[in-house]
Order: sequence, then structure tokens, then C-alpha cells
Amino acid sequence: MSGRDRYCCLMFDEMSIRENLHFDQKFDCIEGFEDCGSEGRTCSIANHALLFMIRALRRKWKQPVAYYYTRGSTKAELIVQHLKEVLDACQNAALKVVDTVCDMGANNVKALKLLGASRRKPLFRFRNQVIATVYDPPHLLKCTRNLFLKHDVQLKSEHVGTQLHVIAKCIETV
Repeated sequence: MSGRDRYCCLMFDEMSIRENLHFDQKFDCIEGFEDCGSEGRTCSIANHALLFMIRALRRKWKQPVAYYYTRGSTKAELIVQHLKEVLDACQNAALKVVDTVCDMGANNVKALKLLGASRRKPLFRFRNQVIATVYDPPHLLKCTRNLFLKHDVQLKSEHVGTQLHVIAKCIETV
């Protein structure tokens, strides 16, 4: 790839999965237990998967690069460790990760904060590279919609010299 084609973003997301064990004949092991990569495996049956995927900014390619199975949601400290491992592998492959994209799950927000990102400065430094943090826009829209479904929003509006109190409501349609 040319230099500019190596720019990409690192996306990660966690999802619930069905508990299931099966024997992998090729590797002579039982799959479905908690597997935290360099942290090792446990005897707990996994019910969550955390996936990391990179996507090109200038070209049309994307590639899953790492996944981990956990029992329960992944703790922020472990997400930080996985992020660092994946970023390290990307840099070793001469890829230039310019941002991360994830939802606003409490563990993701805490992980990015542990890396040094904040509301005022949504960036962190990994090795000698600055990486921006972006929260997944479709997920933010969905959360906004859900808040409107759950709560009314009161607005003050000045119209022709008088103050109007406006209530914004979201009416769910079927």
C-alpha cells in the first residue's frame, strides 16, 4: 500500500453472545471459554465478545484484527490493554491509526479516559502518535432518540419579545 492508503481508523465494539462450547479438532481444544488474549483463558464460559476492526480512510477495505471472549462486560483496564496491543500490531504493520470509534458504554468511556482522552481534549497519545477518539454517530443518534422517548425536553424560546415555554416530545409510532 502507498503511504496515504495506510491511514485507517480502529473500531471496537462489544456484544452479548450465546454461551456455547464446542471442540475444535484442528487445534485440539474446547472453544467457548473466556479468552482474553495475552491475559490467558479461564474456565468461565464466555457470554460477551469484544471485536477490534480497522477500516481504511481513503480506500475501500476493512479487516477484523482481534477478538476476545469474556464472561460479562470487559473491564476498562482490560480494554486499554487490548487497545494498546492492537495499536502496537497496527504500527508494526506500518498502518497509521488516526482515530478510534466506539459506542459510549461506560467501560469504553473509562478506557479512553485512562488513555488520556477527555471531553475537552478527545485525543490520546500512543507511542509518538496522536489518536482522536470518536463516539459512533449512529449510536449517538439512537441514544438521543431513546432519551426523547423517555423524557420530555423543556426549551425556552424568545419569540416577538415574549418568552415561550416549549416542550419537545417524541411520540413513538408503530
